[in-house]
Amino acid sequence: MNSLQPMITYDPVELLKRLDPASKLELYYRFLLEENKRVNLVSRETGTSGLIDLRKLAAQSLLPLEKVDPGEIDNYLDIGSGGGFPAIPILLTKRIKQACLVERTRKKAAALRRMLLALDIRATIISQPFEETSLEPAFDLITLRLVKLTPKLFNRIFFLLRPGGYFVYYAAPDFDLTGKSTDSVTYHHSISFGEATGRFTIFRKKFSHQTF
Repeated sequence: MNSLQPMITYDPVELLKRLDPASKLELYYRFLLEENKRVNLVSRETGTSGLIDLRKLAAQSLLPLEKVDPGEIDNYLDIGSGGGFPAIPILLTKRIKQACLVERTRKKAAALRRMLLALDIRATIISQPFEETSLEPAFDLITLRLVKLTPKLFNRIFFLLRPGGYFVYYAAPDFDLTGKSTDSVTYHHSISFGEATGRFTIFRKKFSHQTF
């Protein structure tokens, strides 16, 4: 595991302007808040405070793309997609050619389908536990946000990555990765006026003799 944990300071408003110049995310927020009245997709607090918190979540979802080469993302997998963070903000950047979203809860998966249809986004949605899926190892980017990363889950994710592929975990692992054919960096981040917003870890599956 790489012990380097650099800090990223960013302006979420500027980040969203750059990665979502057509403001397509605003339409997503509206659909999400409507769906949240029927299915618990975001926390009660987020649903109450509304757009400000949703914009922060979108910015945090997109921040790792600043460290990943978008030209390498042909096949994307999101695990535990829930209400669509980080998958829908990432898909709205139009940098992903094919996408698969895994959400075990059928009501949440149905809400995802409705939102994707309304947003004119094409993606495969699998409504079953990730451990029971029969996916092929063909992904350039995999994301995991509100699911705890365990060694067993990491091994399954790592298997599905192509050599050179990226896995973004929106936290930091709490177990030893010594011996895995991966390089990783954990980034702490804060918004430009000093408020800490969290951290994420980017793993990259090695080619032979590759360094991150």
